[in-house]
Amino acid sequence: MAATPFIAFQGPSNLDGYDRKLKSSEQPAHIPKTFLDAMEVREEVFVHEQGVPLENEFDSDDPRACHWVVYASINTVIKPEKRDSEGGVVQRKKSETRSQPIGTIRLVPFPHPPHPEFGSSYTADALGTAEELGSFGPLPYIIDRETTYHDGKEPYIKLGRIAVLKEFRGLGISKILVNAAMMWAKANPAYFNPSISAMGMDKMGTPNIEDLPVWKGLICVHAQEQVVKAWAKWGFDLDEGMGGWIEEGIPHVGMFQRLGIENS
Repeated sequence: MAATPFIAFQGPSNLDGYDRKLKSSEQPAHIPKTFLDAMEVREEVFVHEQGVPLENEFDSDDPRACHWVVYASINTVIKPEKRDSEGGVVQRKKSETRSQPIGTIRLVPFPHPPHPEFGSSYTADALGTAEELGSFGPLPYIIDRETTYHDGKEPYIKLGRIAVLKEFRGLGISKILVNAAMMWAKANPAYFNPSISAMGMDKMGTPNIEDLPVWKGLICVHAQEQVVKAWAKWGFDLDEGMGGWIEEGIPHVGMFQRLGIENS
């Protein structure tokens, strides 16, 4: 069956030309393969299993996010062994091994749109689609509403779109993904800190250089209610102050964790 899984990383990428109405297998050749593999898993889990419309699965967070994909080496027999009436081999068994994407997660940098409102309902992630935003350009830094674990001001990164193929669940793949993303974030704390030259001072949320937003270890997840216990096991606390909401017909809640990091 499957050998020990291995994991690949895809940083923020140019995904111009990605057609949200087409499957990952039908996308332009320039789209990075690791991202297409992530979308293959997401389509199977969120679109086919959970009923999320295909056009809502790719969103404007994807180009600016980091993605991890877990692969398993799958050995498949493509020609069976055949024997003659006397037991002699007339065709040797032929098999091939291929790397199959079986799980994925993404990490979205700050800034983010406002926290979902308690009791609200979204047809896509809180970030919305590219059409709703008007472009894939940088989001402005905002003062958000205060919740139990977020003061409305501190920059946070967001884990999400975690998905594992049904036949590989219960094997610890989700834990591998979450650990990989959090260990990477802890090792690269300044990776997403803003660039004034790239964004412009007017979108920084402050006129003072010394008050520029810097990530200090806060991580958020918008968790489906059915997997809250799993996220809690991985160190995330339910944010009662954020409340719950409906996303693509599925109940969600907010959860937070703070990593201990050293900012240079």
